[in-house]
Amino acid sequence: MKLCIELKKRDKTVSVNKSAATIVASSVATLLIQNKQILLGRRFEKKADEKNFIGWQCPGGYLQKGESVEQAAQKFCIQKAGIELTKMHPGPYTNNVFSEQLHTTTLYVIGEGYRVVNRSQFENEQFQWSWFEFDQLPDLLFLPLTFLVPEIKSGCYD
Repeated sequence: MKLCIELKKRDKTVSVNKSAATIVASSVATLLIQNKQILLGRRFEKKADEKNFIGWQCPGGYLQKGESVEQAAQKFCIQKAGIELTKMHPGPYTNNVFSEQLHTTTLYVIGEGYRVVNRSQFENEQFQWSWFEFDQLPDLLFLPLTFLVPEIKSGCYD
């Protein structure tokens, strides 16, 4: 798959062909933290069943064209966890190399306030949204989150 990127340089438009394999996708995830606990849910590959479970994660997903990081964070919190952010600010980022074919960045938002707007989504047994103590995180975390564990455990986000 080829993508054409137009670069503006001194009033000139230059077309550059880039292979999709050279593009790094950006995702957005929200660190919801309260009382030295972080909200995590189960992540699945393809469909939600035990054999497809790949780790615990924060609410998040891929950033879409034209969407701000804050809009994406709000959307994914509502869609995936049934919560609306009432206060947020920019957080850290991670550079995630899953394999030779998959490389992403994750842009984190720190959720400082929230309210549950869809209780059935928040209490979904399949995704098991749960609060975890910083020093008692689950063993299997989704890769981008593993990069933040030292910072989380040190209390950087209290």
